[in-house]
Amino acid sequence: MKHISSVQNQSVKRIIELQSKAKARKESNCFIVEGLRELQLAFMADYEATHIYWCPEILTDLTFKKWISKFNLNSIIISVSIEVYNKMVIRGSTEGVIGILKQKNVKLEDWQPKNNCLFLLVLESIEKPGNLGAILRTADASGVDAVIISDPHTDIYNPNVIRSSVGGFFSVQTFVCENKQTKDFLKKFKINIYAASLQKSIKHTDGDFTKATAFVMGSEAKGLSAFWLKESTAIKIPMLGHVDSLNVSVATAILAYEVVRQRKS
Repeated sequence: MKHISSVQNQSVKRIIELQSKAKARKESNCFIVEGLRELQLAFMADYEATHIYWCPEILTDLTFKKWISKFNLNSIIISVSIEVYNKMVIRGSTEGVIGILKQKNVKLEDWQPKNNCLFLLVLESIEKPGNLGAILRTADASGVDAVIISDPHTDIYNPNVIRSSVGGFFSVQTFVCENKQTKDFLKKFKINIYAASLQKSIKHTDGDFTKATAFVMGSEAKGLSAFWLKESTAIKIPMLGHVDSLNVSVATAILAYEVVRQRKS
């Protein structure tokens, strides 16, 4: 097994570039995943790892071999010193494993959902990776069938998306496309569209989400575009204090669990 002990090694520089630059991720069609749990979820979702870097000073040889043996991988496995490992990762604490994974390019128009009562989240131009990751975490927890990232303003393979999703990135079906593609899909499958908006809205608990439902959430800075406001029923979450809006990931969680409540009752 190859071992890297110098932070000047080209492999280290490549990891750092993939961590920090969306252009590098796009050109290579690869991204970085840190940690045992996240990598395990990625492998369960059939993501392919080209390289696995392992730090024996953090994770013992026996534990690593026991973990890696659970997966049928064709990855190049390289051990690294703790100095090198700390240079590669961006998380404050990890389990001593980091991987380079190939991106998936799954198209919305190719998806054939089996569920007749779909529950979807449409995220228009979400800008902050942390919010996107948090929404993916909520989507996993609340049983969302798919998340559609429409007219994206952030790279979904940003390491902060992966980290803040706590594995939800790999367990939730996710698509990236343009607004028109998204609308055409929703119309094709006769999905009721609800837009989170304060204008001419009904209370979020007054909508009927027992039928096929999609919530459309807007960007942090500008909210939803006119494209979605004219295509949907506006709903709002009551604001009882002095501020006029919630963080988009918090608002999404409230709406998602209203669907859970209605469908469980």
